[in-house]
Amino acid sequence: MSEQPRSGSTDVYAHGLLSKDQPTELTRLQLLEKSYDTGTVKILEQLGIAPTWRCLELGAGAGSIAYWLADRVPSGSVVAADIDPRFIDPDYADNLEVQRADILIEDYPEGSFDLVHARAVFMHLPQREEILKRAVRWLRPGGWLVLEDVYFLPAADSPYQEWRHAHGAWMTALAQQGIDLAWARRTPALMAAAGCTSVGISVTPGGLGVDPIQDELLRIRLVQSGQKLVSAGFTTTEQLERAKALVDSNPAPDVSTFVYSSWGRRPTQ
Repeated sequence: MSEQPRSGSTDVYAHGLLSKDQPTELTRLQLLEKSYDTGTVKILEQLGIAPTWRCLELGAGAGSIAYWLADRVPSGSVVAADIDPRFIDPDYADNLEVQRADILIEDYPEGSFDLVHARAVFMHLPQREEILKRAVRWLRPGGWLVLEDVYFLPAADSPYQEWRHAHGAWMTALAQQGIDLAWARRTPALMAAAGCTSVGISVTPGGLGVDPIQDELLRIRLVQSGQKLVSAGFTTTEQLERAKALVDSNPAPDVSTFVYSSWGRRPTQ
């Protein structure tokens, strides 16, 4: 249950739009948990997790899935790895180990885990396809890889002019930060190409007016990234204010993202 410091390369995620130094980032991560944990847990429960499983949670964020796994594997173990694990409680459980780890260089022995899970992580990684192959090697034969990432729909398709500006500025900034906004859709095929079997997919919509938690996420996002988007010339203060007013107006739903949850199994032989 110790936090092991690891050396590693500087990840733009730690310093960009989603930096944990920003005062609203913990709230944003907790809202993501409220939005998507139910779907994640449903997928993980389908895998038949045994009490003895060894689990790796990559990019553990605020820790909710790592904690859930620790409760489910009382005779096993959970490694919660994150480049900045400040929001994860290393004393939550004796079978939980928090690691400060840079996934771009981190490696584990082949066959180390029964489950490797990551949510909203691989889309940020420069060498995401190679790291996917590495994650498959970390699994024991018969172990499961579960990857969840966000697929962004074109901002120009929004029915709301205010949101076309704001969402488009956000997407431009993310792309310039090196995030692949379409990666999630390719994940199942890449899992199969890496040798996984029993590949499956589940999709969860997100966006303006979808539900109150999603709207609160969007409010946090506008506050957290707004000044940087304006400074970069992607939008204006006036356009952001109109977008904030739109979020508060209880609009008809406008789906702008899908979380693609993909899973696959390392062959037993």
